[in-house]
Amino acid sequence: MLMALDPDRIDAEFYDALRRHYSDEEIVELGAFIGFNIGYHTFFGTLDFYPMFSPDGRLVSQEESARIYGAKPVSLEKTNEAADKRR
Repeated sequence: MLMALDPDRIDAEFYDALRRHYSDEEIVELGAFIGFNIGYHTFFGTLDFYPMFSPDGRLVSQEESARIYGAKPVSLEKTNEAADKRR
């Protein structure tokens, strides 16, 4: 989350802590993966793209997903929170 929310806090001390567990090559790979996913999720958040899975984990079409999640797609976490409030 730090990379997405406050990248200026990533400093030498942060990398030193990572090096206790990962090689430099693994840190680069991890950073690239995180960066790709931040961009991917940001981009898809601008589209009317519905989740591929229903709350019970079934793979569903965009049409079925639209019926499940409503007019505006939301994260599964928000959907679960709304369901909990209705109980």
